[in-house]
Amino acid sequence: MFRRITTLFFVLTILSVTLHAQTVIKVSLEPYGVTPYMVSLSTTDIYDFKYTGLQNVGVGTKVFLKATINGKKFGTATYTFTRKPLGATAAINATKHILNDSTQVVFFTADLPGTYAITVADGSYSSIEVVINAAKYLGYTNTVVNGVDTKLSCNTCHSDKVTGWLKTGHASKFTRGVNAEYSGYKSSCIGCHTVGYDNNPTAINNGFDDFTFTFPTVLAAGVFDQLTTQFPDAMKRANIQCESCHGPASAHLGNTSDNRMTVSWDPVVCAYCHESGTNHIYARQFRAASHATATLNGRVIDESGAGREACVRCHTGKGFAQYVDNISTTDPYFDPSFYPLTCVTCHDPHGKDNEFQLRKVTATLVYPNPTTPQSPTTIEVKEAGLGTMCMNCHQSRREANAEIDKVLTKVSSSLSNSHYGAAGDILYTNNMLELGGVKLAKSNHLGATVDACIRCHMYNLNRIDPNKNLILSGGHTFNMREPRELDAAGNIKKDAIGNFVKGKANMEACAQCHGTTFGNDFADVKFFFNGNGDHDNNGVVEGLQTEVRGMIMKIMQKLVDQIPGTTRSTSAGYNTSTGFFGFPSTKNTWTKTQLSAYWNAYTAYNDKSDGIHNPKYIVSALKGAMASLGIATAVKEEETIPSEYVVYQNYPNPFNPTTNIKFALPNSGHVKLTIYDALGREVETLVNNELVAGTHTIEWTARNMASGVYLYRIEANNFVKVNKMLLVK
Repeated sequence: MFRRITTLFFVLTILSVTLHAQTVIKVSLEPYGVTPYMVSLSTTDIYDFKYTGLQNVGVGTKVFLKATINGKKFGTATYTFTRKPLGATAAINATKHILNDSTQVVFFTADLPGTYAITVADGSYSSIEVVINAAKYLGYTNTVVNGVDTKLSCNTCHSDKVTGWLKTGHASKFTRGVNAEYSGYKSSCIGCHTVGYDNNPTAINNGFDDFTFTFPTVLAAGVFDQLTTQFPDAMKRANIQCESCHGPASAHLGNTSDNRMTVSWDPVVCAYCHESGTNHIYARQFRAASHATATLNGRVIDESGAGREACVRCHTGKGFAQYVDNISTTDPYFDPSFYPLTCVTCHDPHGKDNEFQLRKVTATLVYPNPTTPQSPTTIEVKEAGLGTMCMNCHQSRREANAEIDKVLTKVSSSLSNSHYGAAGDILYTNNMLELGGVKLAKSNHLGATVDACIRCHMYNLNRIDPNKNLILSGGHTFNMREPRELDAAGNIKKDAIGNFVKGKANMEACAQCHGTTFGNDFADVKFFFNGNGDHDNNGVVEGLQTEVRGMIMKIMQKLVDQIPGTTRSTSAGYNTSTGFFGFPSTKNTWTKTQLSAYWNAYTAYNDKSDGIHNPKYIVSALKGAMASLGIATAVKEEETIPSEYVVYQNYPNPFNPTTNIKFALPNSGHVKLTIYDALGREVETLVNNELVAGTHTIEWTARNMASGVYLYRIEANNFVKVNKMLLVK
C-alpha cells in the first residue's frame, strides 16, 4: 500500500512539475503609442496627449508604457527607474489604464534631457528595462546644438535619405499650404506639418510650438519666405522632417546608444498624424486589415528568424524593404528579424520614385515551362497598374510543372503546393495546368480593373458613413467585406438558423463595372460558363463561390478515394467550416494526373476569392482537374430538349432562407431572372446571361429579407413568366 501511494505521489509530482514547466510566465514593458483619435475618444482617461511610441522623445513628453504579464494575472505591479538624468523628478503616475487582468498602461513625463530606464515587476517576475531618451528638436538643416555650431546636420551622414525625402510631399507640406498651393489649409493643420509640435505645456523641447509664430491671415505665393524672415527659429522646424519620425536629434550627433536616435516600424508613428478620426483615417482602417494582424484562423503567423530568410521578404516589413533594395539573404547585414507589416512596408518615407511613395511597382511571376520543368522562366507583370506591387507577395512563387516533376523524379517525396495567397497568378491567368481536355479560359479582370488589386480591395479610399463611423472595408483595410459583428458577450452573431452572420460585403466595388445586378452579397453572384452555371455538377446553379468550393471538394474527395491510405478529415481534405485544406505530405505514390489535379485545386483554394478574381480561369482549370480524374463536369443532358418554355414552382415553398427556381428552355438564348418584392420593387437579378437549351435550376438565398410574398420573373427571348413564392422566417 505504501509503495502504491509513493508511486502515485511520484507520478503526481512529475506531472505537477511538467505542467508548471509548460506555463511560462513572462513580464514585458514597451512603449504604447497614443494617436489623436485615442485622445479624442475620452476626456476621463489618461490619454490627454498624443505620443509617437518612439523611445526617442522630446523633453517634457508624456511617455506611455504598456506592461504585460503572460501566464498569470497582475498582482501588484511595481515600476522602477533603474536610470534617469541627474535631478530628474520623473515618476510613474499612480493612475493606470487597466486593459485587462494581464495588461495595463502607465505613464511618466521625461522632465529633463537624458536617459530613462524603467522596469516592471510582479513578485519574482520582472521585465527587462525599456530605455527612453529625451532630447530637443533641431530641424534637419540646423547645425547649432546648445549654442555650439557642430557643423553637423542630418544631411551630413544621411544625404541619400535626405535627398529622397526632399522629393516627397512630407518635405514641403507646410510650405505648399501657406503658399496656397492647395485649398483648405488652416492653423489647425500645422500640428502635424511641423517638427516637435505637441501642445503639451510641460514639453519645452525646441519644437515648433515653443517658438514665436503667428499663422498668416492671407495665404498666397511667397508667404513661406516671408514667414522664414519673420520667424526663423520656428521655420527651421517647418514641414514634416526627419525628427518627426525618428525623434529629436540634439543628443544624437552620430550616437545611437540609449535610443538617441530610433527607427520604428510601428504604425503608430504614422498614426500620430494619420489618425485624427475625421479625414485622416488610414491608421484606423489598417488596424482592421489582415496584414496588420498577421494571423491565419486565429494563429499568429511569424515567418521570421534564422532559416526563414526567404520568407521575411513578404512576412515582415523590413524584409520586404530589403527585397525591394535587392539585399541578398546571404548578405551579412541581411536582417531576418520580425518587423510588423505596417505603412512603411509599402510606402517608402524617404523616396518618391513611385506614385504614393510606393516602394515597388514592378513584379515578376514564375511562368510554366512544361518542356524543361526544372528551368522555369519568369514574366513581368503588365496591365496591373499600382496593384502590381501586391503581386510581389501574392503569387504562387513555385512553378506547377517543376514541383510535380520533383515528386515524379523522386527529388522530393512531397509536393510543395502553390504558395499561400496566389491571387496574383490567378488574376494574371498564370501557373495553373490545362487538364482533361478542357481549354483554360480567361476573365479579363486584370486589364478591366486598371489598378488590379487596388481597384477593388481599396475601393473608395476614405470610407466614412453619414454618421461619421468608419467603414471597415475598402481603403487601407483591403477587406472585401466588413468584419463579422459581435454580440454583447463578444461572440460572433448568428442568424435565425444558427449560421454565423457575415460582415457586409463591399458590393459597391463590383458595381463600379457590373452595376447592381450581382445581388447583395458575393455569395449571390452567379457565373455561367458556356451557358452552364452548375459547375460542381450537383444539379443546382448556386453562387460562383459555392460552385467553386463544391468543385474543390469533389476533386479532393476523388483523390481520397483513389489514393490508398488517405482519409477525408480536417487534416486531409477540404473543410468548409474551418477552411483547412491539405493532404498528408508524402505524395511520391501519386500519379502525374493526381498531382496535377491537386495542384489546380490547391491553387484555386489558396487564391481565397473562390473564383471571383478570374472566374473563367478558375472554373476551367477545376473542370479540367475534375475531367482528368473521371469526375462528371456537366449536368447530364435531358434525353430530349424541352419543346416549350416552362417555369416551375420554386421549391421548397414556403422557404427560409434558400429556395430553388427551376425552368426549361427549348432554345438557347439570353435569359434574365429577376426577384421582386410584393410591391413590384426589384430586389435582385439572379441571371442576366446566355443560357443553353435545357432545364436549369437557380438557387436564391434571401439574406436580410423580410418575410412575405416575393415574385420571380423569367424573360427568355419573347417568353415572359412571373410566379409567386413565400418567405417565412
